Amino acid sequence: MIDEKPFVSRHRYEHHHPTVLAIYCSDGRFTDAVEDLATHLGHERIDTLTIPGGPALLNRWVADYLESDTITRAARFLIIGHHIEEVLLLAHANCGYYQSRHGTMGPEFIAEQQVQDLRHAAEQLQKEHTGIRVRPFFVHPEAERIHFKPVALHD
Repeated sequence: MIDEKPFVSRHRYEHHHPTVLAIYCSDGRFTDAVEDLATHLGHERIDTLTIPGGPALLNRWVADYLESDTITRAARFLIIGHHIEEVLLLAHANCGYYQSRHGTMGPEFIAEQQVQDLRHAAEQLQKEHTGIRVRPFFVHPEAERIHFKPVALHD
């Protein structure tokens, strides 16, 4: 039996849910930066839906059906149940999910696929949840900093 003292967070419990949801890959190298982005965009707190591949799983044409169904249902639950007004979709460079599926195609193909998946996810969310704001970003490290490049919804 472990004899550890309980830990109490310095953060206060907030009774109201955030109005923004961030859907992104579970790669922990980007977690703090995503929270920084949300703060920069005017959000004190965020709901998160993190899973390998993140927004890619909202594309039923690319992801496995069960993966896609699970994340689609989870996103729907959060958007409706927590009254989400804005969704941040984030795909990042050197993503292991994309490497495992498209690694032989090269980095340029992977980056293009990620942008297509971001656009598809945004379109799907906006179709299902009218009035919601969706903001896709491509995330990449550069010179020891993490950069967020907004992705246009259309070419």
